[in-house]
Amino acid sequence: MKHLIDIESLSVDEINQIYNRALEFEKGHRKANHINSNIVNMFFENSTRTKMSFEMAENKINAKKYDFCADASSLNKGEDMFDTINNLSAIGMNVFVIRHNDDNLVKELSQKVYFQDAAFVNAGSGIYSHPTQALLDYYTIKRHFLDVKDKTITIVGDIAHSRVASSNIALLKKIGAKIRCLAPEYLTGDKVEGVEYYTDLNSAFENTDIIMALRIQKERIQEHINIDEYIKNYQITKENLPYAAFLMHPGPVNKDIEIRSDVLELQNAKTILNQAKNGVFIRMAVLDMVLNSMGL
Repeated sequence: MKHLIDIESLSVDEINQIYNRALEFEKGHRKANHINSNIVNMFFENSTRTKMSFEMAENKINAKKYDFCADASSLNKGEDMFDTINNLSAIGMNVFVIRHNDDNLVKELSQKVYFQDAAFVNAGSGIYSHPTQALLDYYTIKRHFLDVKDKTITIVGDIAHSRVASSNIALLKKIGAKIRCLAPEYLTGDKVEGVEYYTDLNSAFENTDIIMALRIQKERIQEHINIDEYIKNYQITKENLPYAAFLMHPGPVNKDIEIRSDVLELQNAKTILNQAKNGVFIRMAVLDMVLNSMGL
């Protein structure tokens, strides 16, 4: 695996290879020593969980890590992004972990022939793709249920602007899960074949195994959103959360909007912190596979 660009580029076998390697790391059955590798984290958008878990993963596989600060870089002097990457590659950077608001940037960078000695890992791009989040969500679900196929998963919230939703739908379809999306029409976005769409919470939550809540992506939405109306119709509460449902959220949680605060104290919600923990193992696995493919 030279790059990790999106879920669509992965086969089911590759997804399960990443899962198995992450499990080996979690159980302590695999060690990695990439002391000769140089990884640069280039985050052009705010991040807590993704950025810190990539850094933790890099430390755990003994890679050298570097933090790229866009505000203090030559990008602010007019340098082109491609030239920046090319120069960092020439300096000796091997892997570029990139989060950016451009849907296609990471893919375009990976296709540049003069970067043939560099690898790219997508840490979140635009509203399209967040592959490591989908992989860690799959890992979290599979660690609990063992078999994800035929499980019913309801994704609720801002589907239209969520790269987490897009990547999870792509992965879960490959695995054979039953996917439901719950949102008001204005947050539904383009509908995907094979996914059931709901606007009524009670109908969507009926007989669901897993509920994945999403925050409203205010930074990506131009129009006004009636938050009070959203809370009334779509907020997850103790009253509407199915008793045995597995509750997930990629974070950050906007308390008392998508989920009422007291729900987060329930056993159902402990999964949310497990997602954050599992992100380290998934990112260790991804980086380990990428660096091994480079002979590093």
